[in-house]
Amino acid sequence: MKEIDFLPEWHKEGRRRRVHMRRQYIVLAAFFFAMVTYNTIAARRIASVNAELNRLDDRRYWAETILREYDAVSKQLGAHQAKVVSIEQVDARIDVAAVLAEISHVIGDLVVLSRVEFLSEPLSAGPRSTDRGGSAVRAAGASRSAAKPVSLGDVRFRVALTGIAASSAEVGALVCRLEDSPYFQQAHPLFRENTIQVTAAAPQTPPAQQTQRKETQSVNVTEFEIVCYLANYEEIDRR
Repeated sequence: MKEIDFLPEWHKEGRRRRVHMRRQYIVLAAFFFAMVTYNTIAARRIASVNAELNRLDDRRYWAETILREYDAVSKQLGAHQAKVVSIEQVDARIDVAAVLAEISHVIGDLVVLSRVEFLSEPLSAGPRSTDRGGSAVRAAGASRSAAKPVSLGDVRFRVALTGIAASSAEVGALVCRLEDSPYFQQAHPLFRENTIQVTAAAPQTPPAQQTQRKETQSVNVTEFEIVCYLANYEEIDRR
């Protein structure tokens, strides 16, 4: 038998249209759900990245602060090191009070000093000649017209002792005492005999009249200049 379809075409067409629209709604709903899911995941990812960027920015600021502090400390350290180098160059590394006490110890009763002088010399200059051609010495108390420049760094100190002694034997004894002292080495004397005038009160004169009656006497003395070096270094012959 032949089946007879009594449904009109517009009904069939409407049903097909509704099925097609239902499929489109489903596809659109799925696409909308996918878009919402993607936006949600992207928003969370962006929030996480922003938080990481904030943490990195905090670390960057902290690192910049550390770098600034490091630069400031480095500059201070460089300035302090420069000062230390300058102080090491200027520092004589000797106990002046102890040296003067040793000089007072070795000076005899018959020796009078008029000048004690410390002169710094660079160690690289080598041994200094002590031969001054004769026995002439500077006059006692003479001042030098120009100051010598001060040597810095590794230096040795030349000590010049100028004064008068009762005799040349006292000068020789003083040189021996300087050589025997652990503070000094390489002592070289220069001296000459001289006569000085000494004013003294007349003997057997009452104290009230001593200011009125004075006598001038000639005394034979030995003027000397002794040059030596502080024994605070040791020369090593590197051959």
